[in-house]
Amino acid sequence: MYNKKPIKIAVIACVLFFIIILGLSAYFLIDEAQKTASIHFIVAPVSASISLNGESFKNLETHNIKPGDYELIISKPDYFENWTGSFTIGDGETKEVYVKLNPLPNTNWYKDHPSDADSIDAINDYKLYQRSDYLVKNYPLITKLPIQVEYFKNNSTYIYYVISYTVDDDNHVTILIQDYTGDNYNPALERIKAEGFNPDDYVIKYQDKTAEITPISSPE
Repeated sequence: MYNKKPIKIAVIACVLFFIIILGLSAYFLIDEAQKTASIHFIVAPVSASISLNGESFKNLETHNIKPGDYELIISKPDYFENWTGSFTIGDGETKEVYVKLNPLPNTNWYKDHPSDADSIDAINDYKLYQRSDYLVKNYPLITKLPIQVEYFKNNSTYIYYVISYTVDDDNHVTILIQDYTGDNYNPALERIKAEGFNPDDYVIKYQDKTAEITPISSPE
């Protein structure tokens, strides 16, 4: 007589397998649905259109979005050049978007709409903060600069050397050693080390200032 028991076991196993698959699928779908990120826009002009992956978003507001890759287009036809960008945002992250559109030639939108000035100020302040934050994180030595080493002679105060820095348009920092008495390059490097930094981590430019020796203070 034919034994149906193996068939029943196989059927039960298949049913359990599909239940497990459906359960896992539902879990991952729910987990993905619960993931969220947020994005905040401050755009000038305030009336500009904001498109994120083809979907419109309001300016001056914070929006919840799904983690992932995004293409951003900010526009105001006939008055400004379009601004485009792309970014990736992860679960729980918050992104700030501060953008000032550039006017097309022979347009005077900002001049004719002074109400946009607040947005422009906020954007400029944020960009300044971003730049400062970036520089401090990547070039922490600048938090100790400038350093000016002085000496006293003939009742006047003179400068041995000054350690300062410059920043180019690409946010690259160059450390300047300005030597007013000669042979101060190595002492300046040692001073940088004494502040807890490795000079090899920085681009350093030496400037000979020996022809400019003048007292910085003298008795009256």
